[in-house]
Amino acid sequence: MTRNKTELTYLRAGIQSASSVQLVIVLYDLLIGALMGAITAISKNDIEERSREVKRAFLVLEHMEASLNMENGGQAAQNLARFYAALRSNIMRAHAQASRADLERQIQLVFQVRGAWEKVDGQEVPDSSPKSSEQQEADPERRELAANWTA
Repeated sequence: MTRNKTELTYLRAGIQSASSVQLVIVLYDLLIGALMGAITAISKNDIEERSREVKRAFLVLEHMEASLNMENGGQAAQNLARFYAALRSNIMRAHAQASRADLERQIQLVFQVRGAWEKVDGQEVPDSSPKSSEQQEADPERRELAANWTA
């Protein structure tokens, strides 16, 4: 997938002003884009393009894995590490079988985890409004998830 100069300028500006959680979300978006590119390549029967997109997905995954704080990340970091390992394995299998369905399933999973990061991002903004007991219980998990990343 190639981007024009204007798109790249906006992307750079957004990344430069992003929080660490927003950078994680950008990585998820890049991963989703690479997987969607691989699906498009499968539709075109373009093995070289599919290979490039899968390689790009693996590079993003590698960066995400390297960003995990395994020393202080606790269970959240361990769960994410397992998720990334399973994702890598499933993407490789889908690539070998040229399976659109398997890649689409991986995209669904990535979207689910990305959604959790969006919730974390929403919690980074100080909010003085009263919270329900359910929101108060969820906040420590979100804070732990955010604290376990370096981006």
